[in-house]
Amino acid sequence: MTISQVANLMSIPIAVVCLSISIRAFYVYNLSRSDMLFMLGLSMATIGVGTFMGTIGDAHIGGNHFATDWTRSFGACCGGLFIFLSSLMKSHEQMRQLRRWQIVATALFVTIIILTPLFPPVPGPPASFALNACRMIIYTCAFVRYAMLYTSKGTRFSFILGIGFLVLVIGYSLNIPGIFYTQFAFLTIIAATVRIVAYLTLLGGYSVRRTALSR
Repeated sequence: MTISQVANLMSIPIAVVCLSISIRAFYVYNLSRSDMLFMLGLSMATIGVGTFMGTIGDAHIGGNHFATDWTRSFGACCGGLFIFLSSLMKSHEQMRQLRRWQIVATALFVTIIILTPLFPPVPGPPASFALNACRMIIYTCAFVRYAMLYTSKGTRFSFILGIGFLVLVIGYSLNIPGIFYTQFAFLTIIAATVRIVAYLTLLGGYSVRRTALSR
């Protein structure tokens, strides 16, 4: 089994964890009707589905040769962006408006999935780096935001999420050497492992939030 195949298989647990967070979020949303939890559930579902799409494309399941990097990157960026933006909202009306925009973005994501067979392959390392950098920038913004929230409020939820997003940034940064130099391709396995830890950390953080809401 090649390094790329191992790294691709390790994307499956990432998708499973993301979808687990999504299911938890929607379950608690049904109890609390919190717009933030709805947006979290939709964001994590987008990241999870995008990751699964990337896995299917990289494994060439069914003999496909789809360029699923575009779909995977859009899912990760879209999901991460709305998690970050939801933490900035200061009123119920702002959250409702952002929720409507997320639904539009999710519809666009579904359209991208449908059109995946028409997409060209990622042109080369610079383009792959740009897609990776977009995710790093968004998750860095989320880390900074939750670090600021922890500084001001001191909640375990903010602390755990800040750590989770920081580990995600580290995980994506470990992809960079392998993008440009094939001898560093083994780092993609380490990067995938780090991202699994990051999403498990986020799962722990949202479990803390769920416990707090249920009290």
